[in-house]
Amino acid sequence: MLVRYGHRWSERLPVADRPMLETRYRLLRRVASAVVLFLAVGALLFSIPATREYAQAVFASSAVLGLAVGFAARSTIANFVAGVMIAITQPVRLGDRVQIGDADGQVEDIGLTYTRLRTPDNRRVLIPNEELASSRVTNQTLVDSVSLARVLVTVPLSADTARVRELLAGLVLVAPGRLGDRPDPGVAVAELTADSAVFSLGVWVADPQTAVQTAAWLREQTLARLADDGMFRGAEASIAK
Repeated sequence: MLVRYGHRWSERLPVADRPMLETRYRLLRRVASAVVLFLAVGALLFSIPATREYAQAVFASSAVLGLAVGFAARSTIANFVAGVMIAITQPVRLGDRVQIGDADGQVEDIGLTYTRLRTPDNRRVLIPNEELASSRVTNQTLVDSVSLARVLVTVPLSADTARVRELLAGLVLVAPGRLGDRPDPGVAVAELTADSAVFSLGVWVADPQTAVQTAAWLREQTLARLADDGMFRGAEASIAK
């Protein structure tokens, strides 16, 4: 019932606030469940005469037991404390697209000890909360989910640069997912080498997932347009992310 009430309450919130509050609600709910379970077991032991003396002895020595358990499970406790801090400070939220170390994906769950990411190829990466709290986190959707779909195109210096710019500029205007209310980065010469010019073309899209799809479309269409225009005859060209 509490879960259903929590979901109903979350649905009434502004869309921008839901990930933050849902993250805190889910973690605090698990903490509360663990505390209630511990108290329930203690109450049960005290209510049964056969186990009352045992329960009294256990609780009387709880300080020593706590030190022993704390020493043995210091890593687990550190992850638990880090999980609470994550829920409060919100460096990541449910649904955020993040990069932590060499792991890149969407935050699927923040548990008491681990945070679970879903990668673009649908794998699950479990990151200890202590590691997450002490690592540098790149959050691509914390403030604004708008992302840049960007492609680099290398052409020989002998190519007609004005023609290359014209071909690439036409792709920018029709790129799928392009946000029309933001000025496009457009087409520009990003780098020059001794024998080639590197063009950059990019558009703003709604989110990182769309950016991946739009960049793939830009690469495919760039290859087709340059090939149709004869840019590959007698020279080599390359397209990168």
